[in-house]
Amino acid sequence: MAASKDRPTHTVEAIPSDVNTGVFLGNTALDNVVSCVVAMGAELWATKRRLLVMEAVMQSRGITSEMIEKFVPSAAQTAAWEQERDRYIALTLGPLSHEGYRTVGAERSER
Repeated sequence: MAASKDRPTHTVEAIPSDVNTGVFLGNTALDNVVSCVVAMGAELWATKRRLLVMEAVMQSRGITSEMIEKFVPSAAQTAAWEQERDRYIALTLGPLSHEGYRTVGAERSER
């Protein structure tokens, strides 16, 4: 049986996170670069795997490289792709803007 949508729920992080404010490697800039590299690697592999699947499906259905090269996206597709591009940039390069101000394990205030 599904839970009632009128039922109040109260959720909080079980363990407050210091990911955006902590300094894990002794240098804020280094932490931010590592975060970027990990995020880019995860995104790249997910994209590459999906592309491999798509290429295999397209080949089995007779879609050629020439057909792909001639494709022109609609205005709606272009807008959606730009939104996805912005999400990707925020995920992968966003950590470069974090300003860590305390080392991991430092006393933290109650939230």
